[in-house]
Amino acid sequence: MRFYKKHRHIISAYIVAFIAVLATLLPIIWVGMLSLKSKGQTFTRPPKWFFEPTFSNYSKIWENDLFTDTFINSIIITIFAIILSITIALFAAFALKRYNIRFKGAFMQWLIIAYMLPEFLFIIPMYSIYQTLGLYDAHIGLALMYQVHVLPFSIWMLRSFLDEVPKEIDDAATMDGCSSFETLYKIYLPLILPGITATAILNAIWIWNELTIALGLTFSNSQPITLGIASFRGYISIDWGGMTTGSIIAIVPMVIFALLAQKHIVKGLTLGSVKG
Repeated sequence: MRFYKKHRHIISAYIVAFIAVLATLLPIIWVGMLSLKSKGQTFTRPPKWFFEPTFSNYSKIWENDLFTDTFINSIIITIFAIILSITIALFAAFALKRYNIRFKGAFMQWLIIAYMLPEFLFIIPMYSIYQTLGLYDAHIGLALMYQVHVLPFSIWMLRSFLDEVPKEIDDAATMDGCSSFETLYKIYLPLILPGITATAILNAIWIWNELTIALGLTFSNSQPITLGIASFRGYISIDWGGMTTGSIIAIVPMVIFALLAQKHIVKGLTLGSVKG
């Protein structure tokens, strides 16, 4: 009892952390178990926690052309959207930091408002515009539409990282004869690389999991993996094996991506927390 009173804050923190981790992992574990069950085992009541796993769902799903196409589509769309958003946001954030732009505060506030607006708000006007421009059901069209959400977030993030670079470094680069582009490329870019990586990963996770915009602006050629997973739901029944297997496969790329870049994520998200 004395030990608990002395260390109750630490113990309470561990308990809260354990509950949070369990609440996060439990749905994934449940979906993973369903993906390893046969069709008969899926609907047993009460559910079986111990069973002989089968990997037939994982072999069958890659025979599904729709799922395979949507998986490849998501990779293409995510890569293109990330390159586009980071490139534009980097130049925009650098301009906001370095130059005395009129209405800068109002512009930054508008970015926050635009970021908080619901995705479906943009679908109705963009549907007719995309039909006219030939961007409907196209990879580039979906990647461009995602900028409505990820670009304001990227500008805010990169602006905060750029603000942490001392102004003296910028002044020294200018005195050495560096142009604005050279200063950005040679000075700022290496210093905020962890922040760029963190921003890109957070954007990639949102793009990979997005459904609303894809549902309104695609039909068959550029459907992402979220719609590929939803396709296992039929009018009469649901293919739980295909849906759960597709969900696990969809999780894997983002998990691997985050693990490989974990160090950069931590550095990037803490870059602007303490001023030097």
